[in-house]
Amino acid sequence: MIYDSFRQSSAASRKLLAALVGGDLLFMVLHWLHVHTGLLTSELWSIGRDRGFGEMFQYLKYAGVMLALAHVFRRTRLPVLLLWIGVFGFLLLDDSMRIHERFGLGMMAWAHLPDFGGLRGRDFGELIYAAIGAVILTPVLVVTYIRSSPMARAISADLLLLLIMLLIFAVGGDTIHRLLSSTVFDTLAGLVEDGGEMLVLSLTCFYVCTLYVYISTGGACTVHDTGVKGAGRRR
Repeated sequence: MIYDSFRQSSAASRKLLAALVGGDLLFMVLHWLHVHTGLLTSELWSIGRDRGFGEMFQYLKYAGVMLALAHVFRRTRLPVLLLWIGVFGFLLLDDSMRIHERFGLGMMAWAHLPDFGGLRGRDFGELIYAAIGAVILTPVLVVTYIRSSPMARAISADLLLLLIMLLIFAVGGDTIHRLLSSTVFDTLAGLVEDGGEMLVLSLTCFYVCTLYVYISTGGACTVHDTGVKGAGRRR
């Protein structure tokens, strides 16, 4: 369905995607200039900096995703959308409040997690945090998926795929970056980690905004969890 969203998207949606990706690439270039030149000395130019300029751009995307999903819910009344609004809201809160980092530090201190294999104790704590989140979220997603309509299942499957892609960069990319932090690949690994997150979130924005436009123009405007009416209509 993600591919269909791009193929059937409006010119405005594609322009939005181009603008978001363009913004991501711009912040990556500015990050590179910050790291390798003396032109941009403030740490706020680093895309890995908490509450830096690049991170603030991410916050705006999270807010856009939540607003678009809220509009789609208002039109369709699909309960699964409330779950996804909560998921992206938590990701926004986690990023802005550095919850995973604080948990990692707390877990390291509580369990006396040692440094091992190039990873710090706090890194293992953050991996435990991610695992706990997956254990909590997975059964909730499975139950809501089973009890949802075909339309809701399709949307949920797409958002889950995008979430997995985001976590691959956020968790897996962070781990690899840490392992390569003392090598010549440090900057590249950081760029892949944070830049990958930015690009995936831009794709997520594009997807939900395309869904928003589709619903707003009459597509699937009477969808309910008990069935799908008019889901195949297009204008």
